Amino acid sequence: MKGSKVFKRAVRPALTPVAFLLAVLLAASAAAQLPPLPTGDKNFPKSLAPVVEAEHAFATYSIAHGMKEAFLHFAAHDGVVFRRAPVNAIEAWTETNPAPSGLLTWWPTYADVSRAGDLGYTTGPYEFRENAADKAPAGTGHYFTIWRRQPDGTWKFVLDLGIRHAAPQTAETILQYPPSLRKTAGAGKGLYPESALKTLTDAEQSLASEASSKGEARALLTRADETVRVYRQNSFPFVGKSAAGKALESANEFVTWKTVKVDVASSGDLGYSFGTYEARAKPADEKPSERGNYARVWKRVGGNWRVVMDVTNPVRP
Repeated sequence: MKGSKVFKRAVRPALTPVAFLLAVLLAASAAAQLPPLPTGDKNFPKSLAPVVEAEHAFATYSIAHGMKEAFLHFAAHDGVVFRRAPVNAIEAWTETNPAPSGLLTWWPTYADVSRAGDLGYTTGPYEFRENAADKAPAGTGHYFTIWRRQPDGTWKFVLDLGIRHAAPQTAETILQYPPSLRKTAGAGKGLYPESALKTLTDAEQSLASEASSKGEARALLTRADETVRVYRQNSFPFVGKSAAGKALESANEFVTWKTVKVDVASSGDLGYSFGTYEARAKPADEKPSERGNYARVWKRVGGNWRVVMDVTNPVRP
């Protein structure tokens, strides 16, 4: 979930009428300070607009109603968040008592959507403040959310994960997206969902097999798109294959992935996977040096599945 490690789960004290009004005004002010979306621009891809608008609505709702209510309101029935392993988002947040206090703000700075316009994802910075009036955030990082259009036409998140890192020197506010989106509106041609799911599952299994025997760096980089984004705890996002390569090769880890789910868009061009992982310095090591959760986005490029997003988040021993 977005910055879950930094939340304090203390009971929020009752507010006086004056304090309540102040809290409402502060929340409204914070919502107004979220970077505006460029969806009104005539050149902005129409297919992407519902995805980033859903994310913006999610963030605004959290400011106004609190994190718990926001996650419950925007989660799909099968949406997942991550604790020690992937868990159902609605069940996890329903059982979260008391509701976490503090102010969580976030906004999208990169997004993509399938040709069919039914599956997309966004990512960007988040900031957590223990009190809404605090000038400096107590925690910062990057979130990652996958969205799916529901049968009734609404958008709900099916996956939410994030990483922590130090506050950036310069705020990231510009929303970017693949230039190809302007040319691929509509369902277009692609694999049938069943065929796409099979080929993506095969690609995921192939990556997992090689990562455990030949190392994560080799396995991921041979399948990574040039635009790949790699997120690792306590580090700023590594954007681009070159940056990702330097980060992964320096770690030199052998990773065993346990995939929980693989899914694809109806147009067969965008998909994702998630699960748990164990990292070892050497394949033969009995105990892993790190355990955690992962999520990955795949995109069909030139007829082949390529990794465009790879996020891991360790859990405490």
